[in-house]
Amino acid sequence: MIDVAAPSLGKPQSLRHRLARQRRINQLLQEAIQPTPGLVTNLGGLRIAARCHSADPQVHIGGDWYLATPLPDGDLVLAVGDVEGRGMRTVESMVGLRYTAASYAAAGEPPAMILSRLNTLLRHASGAISASAVIVRYRPSLGRLVWARAGHPPMLLSNHRRVVQLPHPRGPLLGMFTHPPYEQHSRHLRIGESIMLYTDGMIGRGTLEEGVRQLADRLVGVHDPAALLEQLDFHAAPGHDACALIARRTD
Repeated sequence: MIDVAAPSLGKPQSLRHRLARQRRINQLLQEAIQPTPGLVTNLGGLRIAARCHSADPQVHIGGDWYLATPLPDGDLVLAVGDVEGRGMRTVESMVGLRYTAASYAAAGEPPAMILSRLNTLLRHASGAISASAVIVRYRPSLGRLVWARAGHPPMLLSNHRRVVQLPHPRGPLLGMFTHPPYEQHSRHLRIGESIMLYTDGMIGRGTLEEGVRQLADRLVGVHDPAALLEQLDFHAAPGHDACALIARRTD
């Protein structure tokens, strides 16, 4: 008599092993695409904390992204972006924008030119898709910020007394026009000052002005960017991804 049922006894355990392996592969891919959902680091005299939250509980990657990377010339690039929509096509576009921005920044391109490159990338992508972004280049030796934005909410600047919106350089959404103009602004970042970059998922259901004002109230007198991130509401706009990056100059 042949026991045909015996081999099947190992199937549940084998399935569990395969599922565990697949989950680990997915985790590694997620970390490669968007390194860790939360970042806390010190770069170039800045204390930096960043976090992204995906609106999809099953997939920990959405259309929002951040970047905080040292460059070959000693500068830093800080960026936050938001690709419209959900699903794999949105994630694919997010990955392309994030790594393209990092590559051009490493090549020495200024923020406005990087946005022009990203716009061209989306214009040549299959199907219509748009995105917003703000890109900052920081020179530690001078404490100098240079930034450009593409249809993105205003950056916030905090010192010990108040929070203000930084000048909002002209720049339309990425992927909307063939040769749009992207302007730049610059300013000195003093020791003890902080900047905040964020996506509209942090703003909530109210108006842009109301949402920005609420974020500004949280930012007053910030000393620890990581502690502030813990206080922010990454679920302010249900159904929307959310991302924020805070950088404080420490020296």
